[in-house]
Formats: sequence, C-alpha cells, structure tokens
Amino acid sequence: MSLARPSSCSRHRLHIIGLTILIIFYQLAASAQLGNSSAWQTAPTATGTPISVSGQVVNAITGLPISRALVRLNDRAILSDHEGKFMFDRYIGTGSGNLQVTKPGFYLSIEPNDSQALYLQFDQLASPILVRLYPESLLTGTITAPDGEPLPQILVMARRSITDEVARRWIPVAQSQTDSHGNFRLPVPSGDYKLETRYSTSTRGLHEAILPVSFPAENQSNTSGFSNTIHLRSGEEQHFDLHPVISRAYTVTARLESSERNFPGITARSSTGILIPVDFQRTTAGNEGRIQLPSGTYTLTASMSTPEGSELAETTVTVPDHDVSGVILRLTPSPSIPIELIVDQAATSDKSSPPNIQQLGLTLQSNQIDPDRGTSIVGPTMGRRDIVFHFNPTPGSYRLQARNNSEWYVKAASYGVSDLLQQDLVAGPGSGGTPIRVTVSNQTATLQGTVKLNGGPATCWVYMIPVTPSAVPFVMLRSGTNGTYNAGYLPPGSYQVIAFEHRHSADYRDPNALTAYTTHVHSITVAPGDKSTLDLDAVTAAELTP
Repeated sequence: MSLARPSSCSRHRLHIIGLTILIIFYQLAASAQLGNSSAWQTAPTATGTPISVSGQVVNAITGLPISRALVRLNDRAILSDHEGKFMFDRYIGTGSGNLQVTKPGFYLSIEPNDSQALYLQFDQLASPILVRLYPESLLTGTITAPDGEPLPQILVMARRSITDEVARRWIPVAQSQTDSHGNFRLPVPSGDYKLETRYSTSTRGLHEAILPVSFPAENQSNTSGFSNTIHLRSGEEQHFDLHPVISRAYTVTARLESSERNFPGITARSSTGILIPVDFQRTTAGNEGRIQLPSGTYTLTASMSTPEGSELAETTVTVPDHDVSGVILRLTPSPSIPIELIVDQAATSDKSSPPNIQQLGLTLQSNQIDPDRGTSIVGPTMGRRDIVFHFNPTPGSYRLQARNNSEWYVKAASYGVSDLLQQDLVAGPGSGGTPIRVTVSNQTATLQGTVKLNGGPATCWVYMIPVTPSAVPFVMLRSGTNGTYNAGYLPPGSYQVIAFEHRHSADYRDPNALTAYTTHVHSITVAPGDKSTLDLDAVTAAELTP
C-alpha cells in the first residue's frame, strides 16, 4: 500500500497555517509575560525552584584557599577545587540547610561548645558562602629525667581552659605518650592550655616513681589554677621541655575508720602543691590499704559518697626513706550546709509561684582544681530524714552560682555575714549548720533589640555580662533569623552587652575579657519593670583573634 504525497499547493497552505499558529503563540506569550512576568520567570524560593549553592573554603588566618576540603550539604558531598571553591547544582531548598566542611589539620570552629556545622537559611544558601577553617595548633616537647635521659611512655595531656554556662574549668583536649626519645606531639585547636603528666612508676628501676608535672606551674597565691596558661594561636607551634622529678617510692599503709564499707578516693598533695592521685590497694586486713609515695610530706585526703551526703578524712604523713605504717584515716560526715529560700517582700503574687531550689540551678563552684574534672561542682542534695536541701562540699573555697531561666532570679544570698554575690563561701570543719539564705524575686526587666552582622540582620549569639553583683555569670541567648532577640525576665542591674557571630568562650568575670572588642560593647542599666531596647553590631568571625 502506497501513501499519496501532498501537492505543492497543499504544502504551501500547511506552511502558512503553521506560521500563523506560531505568530499567535508568541503574541499570547508576550501578553502573558507583560501581564504577569512571574508566569515565565520565577524567583528562587525555599519551596521548589532549584538553585546553585556555591562558595569558597579559605584559611581563616592567611586567607589562602583550601583545596580538597570535604563539603557536605545535607546528604550531598563534594571536594573543594584548587581554588577552594565548591558548587552544588540544582539544590532544592526546604528553608534551610546544614553545611559541614572538614579537612584534616583544620577546625570549622575553635569554640569547644560550638557546632561543627553551619546552619544556613535559604537566602544565605542562595548567596556565595565563605567558609573559614582554622588551622590546628601544636604543643610539642620532650620529657627527660633530671640527668637528661629521655623518658619514654609518659602520658602527656593538654587541658584547655573553657568557660560556659556551667563554670570555668579545664577539659582534656588531647593526650599522647612520649616515644623512645621522650618526644611528644599534641595537635589542638587554638586556646589557653596547661600541659600535665601523671604520677607513674619508672621503668628505670624498682620502686621508683615519676612525679607529675604541670606547666605552667600553679600559682600558689592563686589556687584557682587559671592565672597561668599557655596561650596558643591558630597555626602556631610551641615547644616545651619538661623535667619531672624521679624518686624512689615507698609503701604507706593506712587504716580506714568509717561507718561505710565502701573504699574512698584518696589523693595526696605534697608540701610544694603537687597533687598526686594514688591507687589505694586493699590488704587482707579488710579495712587497711597501701599506697605508694615518694619521700616527702603529704596531706592525704580521703572522700567517699554516702546516702546522706559524703564523708571526709584528712591527715598529714611524712615519708622518709623507708616504708611507713600506722596512718589512720578517720572519715566523718563532711560539712552539711542547709539552704533556705526566702521570697523578696517586693515580689508580686499575681505571677507564677516561687521556684524551688532545683529550679534555680544553684551550685557551688570550687576555686580549686580537680585533677580529673577541672573544677569541682557541688549541687544541692536532700537528706533521707528531712525535706531540706543541703550543700555537702569538701573543705575549700566556693562561689555560689545560679541559672537564669525563669521568671525568678536570685536577688541576694548570704552565709553568716558573707554576701555570697560578692564573696566566696569558705567551707571547713564546723561549717555545717549555718544556712545559706537565698532571696528570690520576680521583679525583672526586659531587653530586646536587633543584631546586625556586616550591616544586615543575622542570627548571632548575644551575651549580657552583669557588672553589678549577680549569681549568674552571664546571660546568653541567640537572635532569630531576622536578627531580633528578646531577653525576658532579666535580673535588674547593670550589664555589658555584646554579640558574636559564633559562640565565644571567655571568662566574663575577668574585666579584660572584652578589651579587644570595645567598639562592639554596649553598657546598659535596667530597673524592675523596664522594657529597654538595644541594637547590636556583632563581632564577625574574621575579627576574632584565634
């Protein structure tokens, strides 16, 4: 079967009809585009139109591009090119995205509590993204005996000083053992550090002990241990040669006297301030144990948790050049300090009911270093036989601290004649019985405003540091995506207020903590009932001195 071919006249008519339809189509398209341009060109939105997400990864210190950095955007990943650039085609946004950038030897953030991912809104994803990575720093050195012989297999730890909503304390960041030449190498983020070695037995001879070293050494006039630090900048290497004392260790036999059957934790502090955690080995006598100590004079401290709080024992022992026996550790209940809650007379009753002790987040922050936790934090406990909350601190000096997260705040606190908003609490034998009186009030203020970053509203961290006496070291919150922040229930008083692009860990009780950012600091005083407004210009990540 054959098909008939159209004549030339028919082909001409078809051509005219097709051309007419094409002209009509373009006319309709033009009129539609003039009447409603969005029908033909839709702007990128967070709900459906694909966009390209692009940016560059650079060294935060040198500004040079970083190649082959792994960039992840939600469930997609790519490596940056030789110029540090990256691009994700056809990204369909859902309102925001998580951007993670990793590269061996670099950190996305130098803040220990900061997220290692960038949470970006859709409009930020639609603009070129500049990612700054901070190069790691190095703590290197050698550990040798006083005679210069290298000491292998010595555990070296780098502890970093941090300040957060809980307390200022030392946290372990990196650790390593020395090699056969006594060398160590610790890669860490920038920050303030202390190097430590532990008490250990020597491999050079029997019954020898290597005493611990802490560098910089503690300032004996300042037991907080935060005055001397190694300040390490991003990309910087600092080298230290440590020379621990090596001494023969002798056996000290001690007998425990306690109503509890558990074994306590025991530490020994030398007359020069060196703290030595010791291993208490139980003997066949049941209530006896042995510890190993070098020659010298030590204060032995034993502590043990009990259902009623804690028990404590302390004694002094002198270790000559031979074993010692007959040491007695008599554990007795540690000081129990009751807490009384008082409602301020000016407080109004038409608001929420007064908080309990736990809702206030009361703690005692020790001013002495704990070898394992950095800083000892004592919380309130309730005894079995009563409904009164107590603090059971070991002897020492403490600062009272509270949490600011409700309509109520700590207006005053006293312990005997001591004002605990301005003075430390000193706990010792006989401290029990005298109560801590905490006065709470709901007469608060409100502070609100807008945070700008590089001239535009942005999500940033806002810090309000009390200048007047306060149980709260600082108030921290985050501004919204439109840059607005609202600090409700703010305790009355004077504050220094500052905003940072990222979290900023610092000891805000130190008057010099904000010296480098004075142009961004605002001072404000709020009274009960005030509704104040304060706009802020945030410190950018590039302005920080890592």
